Amino acid sequence: MTDVGKLYDEAHTWLAAHPTPTLAARRTEYADLFTRACRLGEQYALTYDHPCCTLAKRVLRHQDELFQFVLVPGLPADNNLAERSIRPLVIMRKISGGTRSAEGTKTRLTLACLLHTWAARNLNPFSECLAALQKPTAAASP
Repeated sequence: MTDVGKLYDEAHTWLAAHPTPTLAARRTEYADLFTRACRLGEQYALTYDHPCCTLAKRVLRHQDELFQFVLVPGLPADNNLAERSIRPLVIMRKISGGTRSAEGTKTRLTLACLLHTWAARNLNPFSECLAALQKPTAAASP
């Protein structure tokens, strides 16, 4: 395991050991993790022939984002939910071969956005789509 991975595991261990930390404790732990991540990045960022150089540069570029889950209560440590939510759209694009035009891509993404928003709000997609189609738009009016 890399040192970055160990640091990430330490952050999870700290959260598990402190189920309801104060904001001050969160800030202190975040600052410590931030500083240590910075040191790790600086260690290899300028050693261009080292295999960790690319990772080190990425750590330095995103160091303020790495441990936000320690700072913000309830924030997940990963973006798996976001990844899983767009996965069906990616698979559909791959299977269908894409839309073959910028306008087709815009239409597909707009429809996907509307359907996911309605689903998240527990609204009936059919009813909402019908209502949207029955409303006159500003572009269509004279």
